[in-house]
Amino acid sequence: MLRNVFLVSLLIYAVCAAHWEIREVDSAEDELEEILADMTEQQIFDKCSICKYIMKKVKKRISSKATPDEIKTKLNNTCEKAGPLKSKCKHFVEKYLSTLIDELMTDDGPKTICTKVHACKPEPPIKEFILAFNSL
Repeated sequence: MLRNVFLVSLLIYAVCAAHWEIREVDSAEDELEEILADMTEQQIFDKCSICKYIMKKVKKRISSKATPDEIKTKLNNTCEKAGPLKSKCKHFVEKYLSTLIDELMTDDGPKTICTKVHACKPEPPIKEFILAFNSL
C-alpha cells in the first residue's frame, strides 16, 4: 500500500515537472516573440540589441557565485533558444566569450557589459551647465 502511494506520488511529480518545463519554454518563446514584434529587422540584427538581449537573459539565470563554466553553459543555452537570432547569437558569444564571462561575473548591467565589449556605443557624457549670475 505504501509502495503504491509512493509510486503514484512519484508519477504526479514527474507529470508536474514536465508541465512546468514546457510552460517555461513556452513563456520564453512568447517573450522572444514580443521582443521581436517591437523591433524592426535592422534593430533585431544590430550587434548592440543582440548583446543586450543575451546579457539580460543570462543575468536573470545566473547566481552571483556562478562559475565560468556555468556562465558559458547559460550563454550557449540562451543562444539555442533565441529563434531567428540563434546564429548571430552564437557568433557573438564565440567572438566575445572570455570577455562576456568576465563581465557577467560583475554586478554590471546588460547595457554596461555591451558597451565594455564594444557591441554598443557609449552614451555621450551628460554635460552640466553651470550658470553664473552676475550680482548687480
